[in-house]
Formats: sequence, C-alpha cells, structure tokens
Amino acid sequence: MKLLAGLLATSLAVFTGRGACAGETLDRVRAAGTLTCALVRDADDWSEADTHGDLSAFGADFCRALAAEVFGDPAKASFLLLPDEPAGLAAVRDGMADVLFGATPEPVTGGIFHAAFGPPYFFDGQGFLVRKDGGISGIADLSKRHVCFINNSRAERTLYDALDPVLAEPEVHFPYSERGEMEAALVGGHCDAITGDISWLANVRSQLHAETPRFTVLTDTISLDPIAPAYRAGDPQWAALVSWTIWASLAAEEHAVTRANAGDLGESRDPVVLRLIGATPWIGKALGIADDAFLRVIKAVGNYGELYERDVGEGSKLQLPRGRNRLPSEGGLLWTLPVEPPP
Repeated sequence: MKLLAGLLATSLAVFTGRGACAGETLDRVRAAGTLTCALVRDADDWSEADTHGDLSAFGADFCRALAAEVFGDPAKASFLLLPDEPAGLAAVRDGMADVLFGATPEPVTGGIFHAAFGPPYFFDGQGFLVRKDGGISGIADLSKRHVCFINNSRAERTLYDALDPVLAEPEVHFPYSERGEMEAALVGGHCDAITGDISWLANVRSQLHAETPRFTVLTDTISLDPIAPAYRAGDPQWAALVSWTIWASLAAEEHAVTRANAGDLGESRDPVVLRLIGATPWIGKALGIADDAFLRVIKAVGNYGELYERDVGEGSKLQLPRGRNRLPSEGGLLWTLPVEPPP
C-alpha cells in the first residue's frame, strides 16, 4: 500500500507541474454528462467468482462522491449492476463503466482486464457466523466444533490452510453444496459455525429473519481481502482523482469534518480542514476539479465514518462493526496520504 501511495503521489506531482490538463477519462465523463459506476450486487447465493456480500450501497455512495467532485452534483452518478467482479472489470475494460467500486486489487486480474486499482475502502476477510449462545467467542473455540462451508469453494481451501494448523484439536468439517441447506443446518444446530467472507456472512445473517438476533459474526478472521475501486489502466490523472475520493473521505473523518458541519468550517485554524473544504487552494487544479470539490463530497455523502455507518455498519442491514476498517489512529488498517500541498 505504501508503494501505491508513492506512485499516486508521483502522478499528482506530474499533474501539478503541467497544470490542469484533463485526462482522457475525465474528458469523456464530462462529455457524457454522467459518471457510470459498475457495482457488484448478487448476494443471493455463493459465487466462486465473487465471495463477498452485497457492498453495493457502499460503492454507490463513493460513486456519488466522485460525481460530486467531477460535476458538483452527486445525482450525476449512474449505476451498472453486475453479478460479480469479473463482469464489473470487463465493463470497465470495455468502456461500459468509468469505474468499478468493488474490486480486489490483484495484479494478475488487473493485467487480464487492463485495470488499475485505487486504495482499499473496505477490508473483508474470511470469518465465522455463530450462535450468540453457542459458546464460541473466537477462533480458538472452534476446536471440535462443526464448521460448515460450501463445498469446493475458496472458503474451504482457506479453512484448511489457515485454521487447522492453529487449533489444539481440529474442527469437524461439514461441506454443503447449497447455501439454503447450510443456513438451515446452522439455524437447526447441526452447524456450530459457517464460514465465508464477513460481508457475505453478514448478509446471510440479515436474511435469517426472526432468527437473525440469535447470531453474530465473529470479529476474528483467517484472511484479509481488501475491496477497492478499479478503472482502466493508463490514465494517472483519473487514478489520482478516484483515489483521492477515498483518501479525502478518510481525512475528513480524521479531522472531524462531517456532513453537518462541513459548510461552517471556513474559519477553522486547522490547515488540513481548510484544504479539504477548499478555503485554501490545494489539489483541485491538478486534478481538474474545483477547489471546493471535496466540500461538495462531504456535504453530499459525509465522511468515511458516516458512509460506513449508513452502508455497512449499525445503520445498515449488515451491521458490521468497524474492526479493521477503522483509522490507523484507532488501530485500523485504512490510511490516507497527507493532506498537504503537492511537491
């Protein structure tokens, strides 16, 4: 991630040196009058091509944020809903979408689809859905327990690779070929836990209806799977613009700039706040956007914490705690470049 930050910072320095020369993608988006974002939304069953839950609401809000930067209007965002990540990457490659919110930044996949990736905005990972009264509060409690999964899936492979070596006594493996059967086994007590990416497990939990309050997703995970934006490779200005959509939302949270107060901070003594709201010119010219573009973003959708709470956290059907998706100052993994004038 530090390497990615350095490369994007270098790209931004190049833009600063040559002035506000709009990139090919930005020109095309403005000419179209709308920003088209691909989103992955197919959480009804297990897909080997996309093992995450439905994070489309989160991606849609970042798309609206990017539209607010480009057009000054979040309503200029339009959405292309697709069943899995490969379909989303193909849409970006083929020019059907300007950006995909919901990709795993994997270099080989990037090469296949001629795609590049921005910074992660969500850290997924394989975890466990368990009954609250089942006596399982962490991975160590899974010894001798019946752990269920979809047969021949990535979750099965990760389970064998990561869990078996660390338990004092191995868990009992129970494969299923269908999600519905596995959910019924969990509710009926035949499974002590089911395993999959935590976003997917949170979606499963939300669909247990009256049984939902009895179950929880453990905070422990056995893998780390970042989710990031993807766009066509070869346009560093668009790359920087998309990436700063993520970073600015994180910086706004870090400096307590919210949807409610963003318009009232013009007298702030914090130079970072003044740059974020456009009171002090910052990188707008370099990116080909207005100086107050990030102020428009915060007013439209809020800072990262507000987005998370609404789309993924307690205010959403997923009800996932922040966990690793906290700021570094709070022990999380999300990071941003310094909000400083470019070199």
